[in-house]
Amino acid sequence: MGLGAIGWIFTFARDTQDLYALQGKLKDGLVALDERLRQVEDRLTRLEAGQGHIVVEAKAAATGAATLIASAVIADAVTRVTRLEEGVRRLSPATIPVVSDAALTGVLSHQGAR
Repeated sequence: MGLGAIGWIFTFARDTQDLYALQGKLKDGLVALDERLRQVEDRLTRLEAGQGHIVVEAKAAATGAATLIASAVIADAVTRVTRLEEGVRRLSPATIPVVSDAALTGVLSHQGAR
């Protein structure tokens, strides 16, 4: 065996050793990347769960606000109707008689004859 063959064997051995070192670094990098991906996946899972909770809270808040607004509108309407009824009572102390259609027609025709 000549020196050229021994040099080739040493070069091959050194390249093989460098390849194994590179493979070890690549493996460590992939393990670290896998761990980071798992952390991101866990965070996404927590965020999705939190998003569902936020949606439920928002719906509850919207329902509460709608109920509050409807209550205020109804209370305002009741107050206005009560005030109108009281104003009508003050304006007409005597009850207004209901006039039949025939009597109304007679009065109108009597006024038209004049």
